[in-house]
Amino acid sequence: MSNKKQIVFIEYVPTIPTLKIARSLKLTGKYETTLVVFSKIDKSLLQKEFDEIIMLDLQHKIDPRNILKLLKKISNGEVLKFFKAIRNLNPYLFQITGPDLFTVILMFITKKKPKIYFAYDIWEFFKKKFSLENLGVKEFFQTNIEKICFRKADGILHKGTKGELNLLTYQINKLDLTFIPGCLEERIYLPKNKKSKELHLVYAGGPLASWKGRISFMKILRLITSQGIHFHTYGCPINKSEKKIYLKESKKNRYYHFHEKVKVGDLTKEISKYDYGTLLDFFDDTIINPLWGKTSMAGKIIDYVEAGIPLIVNKQSDVHSSIVEKNGIGISIDYEDVKNIRKILEKLNYKKLQENIKKAQKDLSMRKIIQDIEKFYDKIVFSKGN
Repeated sequence: MSNKKQIVFIEYVPTIPTLKIARSLKLTGKYETTLVVFSKIDKSLLQKEFDEIIMLDLQHKIDPRNILKLLKKISNGEVLKFFKAIRNLNPYLFQITGPDLFTVILMFITKKKPKIYFAYDIWEFFKKKFSLENLGVKEFFQTNIEKICFRKADGILHKGTKGELNLLTYQINKLDLTFIPGCLEERIYLPKNKKSKELHLVYAGGPLASWKGRISFMKILRLITSQGIHFHTYGCPINKSEKKIYLKESKKNRYYHFHEKVKVGDLTKEISKYDYGTLLDFFDDTIINPLWGKTSMAGKIIDYVEAGIPLIVNKQSDVHSSIVEKNGIGISIDYEDVKNIRKILEKLNYKKLQENIKKAQKDLSMRKIIQDIEKFYDKIVFSKGN
């Protein structure tokens, strides 16, 4: 029988921070990792991260087709088999990601074992000003599911700013740990010598959805490309119905390049050939809660560090701008600066930024960060009395 501690991760879809934690735990040689997931995935792609994967493919959208699929899974015993497999687990600790309708159910099923709630995003901070365009239905459900998760968990893991849980409109008296999903050594690419005089910027994801209160992604990319700067995106837009719009833009705009999605393991290498990684998601603070921009953290910031490229981030984001400025690995800008971004970039010492990126790849290593997470796990288990 193995003496390794088993950590069970429960997610709707696998998230990058969880994959990094699981991989880092396995690299210590002290843990076995299991993933419980509510979506269909290719298990062969996650063999480095997990020893076992328990899967049940469910959809959030309520429509006749999805209801029939669920009934079929119930009748053929697939749902029962899934929950039996979870009940048979006897881990050191559960880590449950949310807020999510399906993962919150397991907050109740796993009540006897120590469990950590990984708050991937904090929806309490995402409240928008009420309007006919925004009835706030999704936000209502997400914030209430989130509240249940906070209260049912024995500890809370989050990737925003220290002390952000004190900004909630209700009190949470739980042990918590703020962490940065750092760099995995096996995914690091050292900065490359710049050969072309042309500038290439990248957003390591699909174009962001447009809604009232957020500056249009299309508007931002046009401001950038109008200055003769190449701009690359990867994957389908968050709002899939907008894909045709961006494909059309890429055909008529020689500086915009729409790339199809690449595998998670291949993305870092793919984006390492560009000059700067971008996180330019600007909000109207009169419509969106200012805390959303200040506290949220996109894992892409570390993707860029792993890829060895400097960053351009939104100054509204305290987390992003703090990481960039503290490590000297790029610049943080306001929306008004986007129209002059070429002139701003031309004044930077690019070689110095690359030197700082090399250092940041070591300083932000998951090898260091995972030690804090291990201590946090032990503290939660001890407090639970297991």
